[in-house]
Amino acid sequence: METPLQPSRFSERGAALLLAVVAVAVLTALAMDLAYDTQVRLRIAGNARDQLRAEALAQSAVNLSRLVLAFQAQLDQATSLPAMVQAATAATGQVVPQVQLPHLQLYNLVPVSSALAQTLFSDEGASAPKKSETSVPTGSLGDFEGGFLATIEDEGQKINAQLDARFTSGVLSAQVEALLRLTCDNKWDPLFDRTDADGQRYSRSDLLVHLRDWVLSDPGGSVLTVTFPAGNCSFIVPSKPFDTGFSDKNFPYQRGSDRYFAKGARLDSVRELSLVAGVTDPFLAAFGPELTVYLPIEAAMNVNTDDLTQQLRLAQAMADPAALAEFSDPHFQEAFHKALSQIRMGGFLTITPSQFAGVLQELKVPLRSDLSSTLAKAYTDRSVVFRIRALGKAGDVTAEVEAVVSYDPRLSSQGTALSSATSRTATQAAPTASGTTAIAAAAAQNRIDLGRLIHFREE
Repeated sequence: METPLQPSRFSERGAALLLAVVAVAVLTALAMDLAYDTQVRLRIAGNARDQLRAEALAQSAVNLSRLVLAFQAQLDQATSLPAMVQAATAATGQVVPQVQLPHLQLYNLVPVSSALAQTLFSDEGASAPKKSETSVPTGSLGDFEGGFLATIEDEGQKINAQLDARFTSGVLSAQVEALLRLTCDNKWDPLFDRTDADGQRYSRSDLLVHLRDWVLSDPGGSVLTVTFPAGNCSFIVPSKPFDTGFSDKNFPYQRGSDRYFAKGARLDSVRELSLVAGVTDPFLAAFGPELTVYLPIEAAMNVNTDDLTQQLRLAQAMADPAALAEFSDPHFQEAFHKALSQIRMGGFLTITPSQFAGVLQELKVPLRSDLSSTLAKAYTDRSVVFRIRALGKAGDVTAEVEAVVSYDPRLSSQGTALSSATSRTATQAAPTASGTTAIAAAAAQNRIDLGRLIHFREE
């Protein structure tokens, strides 16, 4: 009798190969994840390294800019009329008559960049930098690629929003007039017709009052005494543009959910303007680049600007109100701008306020009857405060630094020590910063006044 067939068991051959494949796949995934994680961490570390280098390079640009401005301050002092007259009188033994002499705007001639630093401090040298450069010039800086670039802005050419000058100075009325002329055009009406988050609406006059009250320690509010005979751009600003009022100046700041008080002291930065009632983000976007708060009290406005809009605004402030219609003529604008450019040789030299007014007279523009009494007080041809916008680039990382430096002789200079410390930091991070170390050493040895740093911000 035959034995019945038994069912065969499932074959287990090939199981080891399957386990090996699964193990290899798991290990491969882990290895790839580890490699990717390592690359990410390496890239993060590299970006952090480049960020440090870029910040150091930007600080180097600030230091080099301060050196250029220090030479500018020395040049202004050497070419000032009292110093030159005194030196000539001592040399000749005779009284030398005073004459108006222009001086160079050195910061408009010297392009502050890493190419300039390499040209000055490197044995190998570099190609001559151009003032028209707008991008950061990069090159080999030891073991990495990088560079820096800085632009210098004259804060004295901007409109001062610090309305804390005395009535007797003759400067406050010029500041009020400049602010009114900046905002008077009808195209800016939407900035003042809108209602803010607290349901308040502030006019141009309200804004001026709030700017004045923000910096005064008096708890009472002010009243604007300016009259507007025929619209926003037709105004008469008296020598005392504000008077004492009986309102509470903190009332606009006590209506919202975030209540606070008016500062009662000077503004520290342009960004602080956003705390003043009536100053909105659209307002700062429109006028922020033309405003400054860093000038010393009762500082005059510099007439040496290359911007046609600013030139026309200065001319309107000096001209008789009846002649304001002439400034809208394109032919007059072209002739006016060309005349100023010829005297200043394309922006290299400066002109005095009296020369500026003389150009208007040559173009048959009648001047204000009281201009002679306010010309020397409200306007100047030299500035003591400058804003430095510096860019540093290392690899693919770019760092930006904004610094405001004051050369006001009434302020004590703290520039050399700060500049030395900053330069040491830059040298540790980037080889090209050795040039700024030389700058700081020379400044300390020769007592070069690098100015006082009154504002500093990194981005």
